[in-house]
Amino acid sequence: MGRPERSLDPAAGPVQAFASELRLLRQRAGNPKYLQMQRRTGRSRTALAEAAGGDHLPTWETVEAYVRACGADPARWRARWEQARDAARSPRGEAASQGPAEAPGPRPPRASRLHRWLTAAVIAALLVTAVSSTLYGFRKAGRVATSRPVIVVVQNKAAVGPARLAENPAPAYLSSKPVPSCSTQGCEVPRTQLWSGTILQVTCQARGATMTNEDLASPGVARNQNRFTSSLWYWCVLQNGAAGYLPQVYVAPAYRGGQGLPAC
Repeated sequence: MGRPERSLDPAAGPVQAFASELRLLRQRAGNPKYLQMQRRTGRSRTALAEAAGGDHLPTWETVEAYVRACGADPARWRARWEQARDAARSPRGEAASQGPAEAPGPRPPRASRLHRWLTAAVIAALLVTAVSSTLYGFRKAGRVATSRPVIVVVQNKAAVGPARLAENPAPAYLSSKPVPSCSTQGCEVPRTQLWSGTILQVTCQARGATMTNEDLASPGVARNQNRFTSSLWYWCVLQNGAAGYLPQVYVAPAYRGGQGLPAC
């Protein structure tokens, strides 16, 4: 009997979040053994197992084999993998995978420190001017976006009955306005269907219609510890360029609370 896979924390960074997505895909496929997956694809079972290990981001070739072995379409996973790769390369993603910082070395001479301080001050002034101009341009366009997007993970699940948290039968999606029922009101953003485990980049937050993840028709849902209600919406940008609002109730608990993002 093989060893059980170690637990993952999607909040730990894009690498573990992507590994969680792969594990969920394998579970939906009936948890095939890695030896079976190797026979289906020709990729080594060690590489396939490490792809969902969460220690490092696998190569696209390994991800493609993993997805194909689970009976899914690799073309739909390419954008997810690229998004996780780009997020892992960002300063925030790199910090999540690095160990403790090295001890500081000896302080430079006073003259050198003064020179560096003046240089840093000039650079900072230039950056402030550039950022101000950029933000002014965004304001003219009607929306201010942060230059440091954060990563969130979708949880497209409903609180059902007194204890269950079940995947919604229909996918979540992005909307052009922070209001519900956009699929019938014409404000749904095309090509933005989302399932639990999807990694998103979020740039700002806004207050909109109050939403809940409760299945209000199920008896006992008022006692369900997984129920959540919020009027906060995240502005999300997908790898395909589509963007729109997603209600906070469809974001995993570790990514709720606004993430320190500016208002949209």
